Amino acid sequence: MAAGQQQAVGRNSIAQKFGFKKISEEVIDECKSTAVLYEHLKTGTEIMSLTNDDENKVFGIVFRTPPKDSTGIPHILEHRILCGSKKYPLKEPFVELLKSNLHTFLNAFTYPNRTCFPAASTNLKVNMDAAFLQDFYNLVDVYLDAVFFPKCVEDFQIFQQEGWHYELNDPSEEISFKSSI
Repeated sequence: MAAGQQQAVGRNSIAQKFGFKKISEEVIDECKSTAVLYEHLKTGTEIMSLTNDDENKVFGIVFRTPPKDSTGIPHILEHRILCGSKKYPLKEPFVELLKSNLHTFLNAFTYPNRTCFPAASTNLKVNMDAAFLQDFYNLVDVYLDAVFFPKCVEDFQIFQQEGWHYELNDPSEEISFKSSI
């Protein structure tokens, strides 16, 4: 069995172990990648894996978030989701992650009909001397915990710090209106 076939068998057995079935597989010549689409049997969640020789490893979670009106709720939720989670209860764990020099991309985006949480790194290994999670798999862990177990679900005060507020820096100045977004 060729090395590529062994890797595919390994990926499929791991996917099955976590309750996923392979839906399709396609080679994308333009980017020298193999794309595999998996579906979680219990929830219907779809996961796409792209495998190639690029040293940069990328992970992202995308949710459909079609708005009902123009109040900006998906964008506010994006910001609140990044304010700590069950496993990482820091006020702003992503600010701590940004201090790391090992990630190549770390952000979140709200589009008109979806919200994305991507991260990338070339470092797959755990750096035991690091002050805070600095490897790719730990970035994935922080993102997964943030979107599936956000602190804002149980702590309403997190929502109260978002959006807009009044600010007074000096009693002799006028109160100013500020936005957190």
